Amino acid sequence: MSIKEVWQTDKEQIKETYFSGVGVLSKDGFKGFVQDTAARGSQWMHNYTNRGEITFQLNSDDQDELTVSIEKIHVDVNPHVKQEDVTFEVELRINATINGFKGNVTEQELKELIIKEVKKEIQDTYKEGLKLDVDIFRLSEYLYRDNVKAWKKFEKDGKIPLSEDSISKIDVEVAKINPGRKTFTETIKK
Repeated sequence: MSIKEVWQTDKEQIKETYFSGVGVLSKDGFKGFVQDTAARGSQWMHNYTNRGEITFQLNSDDQDELTVSIEKIHVDVNPHVKQEDVTFEVELRINATINGFKGNVTEQELKELIIKEVKKEIQDTYKEGLKLDVDIFRLSEYLYRDNVKAWKKFEKDGKIPLSEDSISKIDVEVAKINPGRKTFTETIKK
């Protein structure tokens, strides 16, 4: 966590905390940092995350950004053992709340944008972990708990080898979208 000055009033500068990254430790010592936006995917891969936020543009030629709070995160990671390797499927179920946006967007469009951004953040964080030779989402542990025999077959130095293709599928379900404050109920069209 870090503190940054967000904006200034006529009396003072307002400071706010923000997520600045993840430091990674292993049994062999400190591996490095995954910083800023590259680390944001880690929040979606844990059931203990209470709330997170994503911000994105509604479309490429639109200057308006939309911020959505993500809550009630439930994640399942399912290992699939093959002859030569193991792949993982991630299933994520979330609720979303719109934060202060006026404009027109359908509920389906909003769901698609949320799903796209959450998937992107997970993939970006995973790739940054691979650069550090780190199992950042603890996929090896999921295999160990699901199928210890397969884990023993594939493990090297206490972890299974991972590649960019080890996460074979990411399914994100937006179970519910809350339009937020009543003044923004016109934001979502049915």
